[in-house]
Amino acid sequence: MSERPEEHSQVIGDNTYRFSSDWVQHLESERHWRLYWRQQKLMDGLIGPGDSVLELGPGSGFTSTYLRSKGIAVTTLDIDPAKGPDIVANVVEFEFADPHDAVIAFEMFEHIPYEQFRNVLAKAAGAARKFVFLSVPRNRRTAARLEVKLPKLRAWRTELKVRKGKIDEPYHVWEVDHDRITVESLEADLERVAVIERRDEAFDRLFYALAPNSDA
Repeated sequence: MSERPEEHSQVIGDNTYRFSSDWVQHLESERHWRLYWRQQKLMDGLIGPGDSVLELGPGSGFTSTYLRSKGIAVTTLDIDPAKGPDIVANVVEFEFADPHDAVIAFEMFEHIPYEQFRNVLAKAAGAARKFVFLSVPRNRRTAARLEVKLPKLRAWRTELKVRKGKIDEPYHVWEVDHDRITVESLEADLERVAVIERRDEAFDRLFYALAPNSDA
């Protein structure tokens, strides 16, 4: 497969890891900004000033910058040196030698094969003193949206979600509700190494705060 002009790739074993930093140079959508808020809400009250965090896949740097502004020490890791991470490495080969209070992986795990995700999750849980925070995509789209506004009452909204059927994001290797990966099978894999302390869903993302098992 040929690379796009702004795309790079790295081959490890039988897998090719494709990545690009071009998107971080452009204004992100309102939807993506709302996902940043969801990430912070997930972590709110579970980590705070003085804690240390390892962020896997910092993207635009928004999350790490925000956490640092709250007195949290953040170390970033990414395969792409153009994103300016503290550690340049492919997470599937990275050895989590130094423990941190939390490990963060928002919108990252879907870029590596699912079996590799399970391996990295176990290593991340072993390196996290308090929590592992992550989000993963669901293979769904909004088929219909209904909003009702009544005088003196808050607006009521609901959406009908259906499966997309195929993965249309070029850098996603897997998504929940595609092929044999379900919410139930994902959460069973999460619970092999951690206790699910918080879960949330927004747009087409599932969010989890995990407290690692002591024997993970």
